[in-house]
Amino acid sequence: MYKYLFLLLLLLPAVLLAQVYPQHKPDKALKDLTAEELASLCLDVSEQHKKVEIGKFADEMGSVLNGTMLISKGNQIYTQRAYGYRKLAFPTSEQKIADTTCFELASVSKQFTAAAVLQLVAQEKVHLNDYLTKYFPALPYHGITVHHLLSHTSGLPEYFNFSESWFPKGRLTTNKDVVDALVKYHPATLFDPGTNYKYINTNYALLALIVEQASGLSFEEYVRRNIFEPAGMTRSFYVTQRGQKNASSIATGHTKDKSALTIKGLDGTFGDKGLYSTVSDIFKWKIAYFDDYKILSKDWVKLATSPENKLKNNKMPSEDYGYGWHLEHNVRFGELVYHGGLWHGFHNLLIYNPEGDVFMIFLSNYRNCSHCKKGEEVLQIMRGA
Repeated sequence: MYKYLFLLLLLLPAVLLAQVYPQHKPDKALKDLTAEELASLCLDVSEQHKKVEIGKFADEMGSVLNGTMLISKGNQIYTQRAYGYRKLAFPTSEQKIADTTCFELASVSKQFTAAAVLQLVAQEKVHLNDYLTKYFPALPYHGITVHHLLSHTSGLPEYFNFSESWFPKGRLTTNKDVVDALVKYHPATLFDPGTNYKYINTNYALLALIVEQASGLSFEEYVRRNIFEPAGMTRSFYVTQRGQKNASSIATGHTKDKSALTIKGLDGTFGDKGLYSTVSDIFKWKIAYFDDYKILSKDWVKLATSPENKLKNNKMPSEDYGYGWHLEHNVRFGELVYHGGLWHGFHNLLIYNPEGDVFMIFLSNYRNCSHCKKGEEVLQIMRGA
């Protein structure tokens, strides 16, 4: 009992000074509390202290982050902030970023594409060992499976690097345009399927089309019905639907020199990127995906968040990747499930720590790396060390 009392006495001053200690009077005097009650009280005070420290962290981020952020533990939001402007050249009240402002998620979009594919795999409408040529018979690439696409072990070339002349001019590039370019120009593969790992956006652009073929729905409609609606994500949409949305609710991407970027060219593809959302919607996604298993069953989530980029001949990949998720075993904080996103002036980061049930999302429309390496700082606070 005395060790709990000692811990409590250590924590109380800081908490009381910060005015976060519960305002109601306890039912019992401190000396009458049991060891279990003292431990519970210590835990409550510790959590309040973490909220204070997270608040300080959020205040500091306000000087560097142009965007939105959310940090939670369990289903409780510890902080949710919005800073800066949708268009940096017009720092007016009308241009202020709000919690409801939508950002291009860039590669954070991939986890949603992977979830859509795995839903169809669970329904046996798609199989992980299906060959790419089953869905695209004209493609000159053999031996590549759905698994290879999901895990970035396909060896397909990066369509971002294709010549502009390979795509139609005067409009946004589509996913079908990517397939047509692969068929017509037959760029060489980077390696044989399963023999190496390389993060390639082409994989997920093709997966979006596989979802369409297997479901009979457009990719956007499939995701709306089977992911957005079950999760309660009411403000999320794809780039192809951008013109139907209120422009005042969408952030504009900016380069490091604060130049605004317009939508053009490769912005039109989706699956690998192209999803617009808010921090609130992404928090709903976290609850639906990791907590309530509304999107995938627990077993499928476990599969998606386990290393799936194992290579032939026991070769080690440069990093661990599941299905739509980067993975890391951190010696200080345990398992980390995360994904970054960098595209056309948007710079995002999502991190989930299952051990502490800590979740954080940073969305920015200005590439100044304001949230780089901030994940460890947040996890350190949330661990209470």
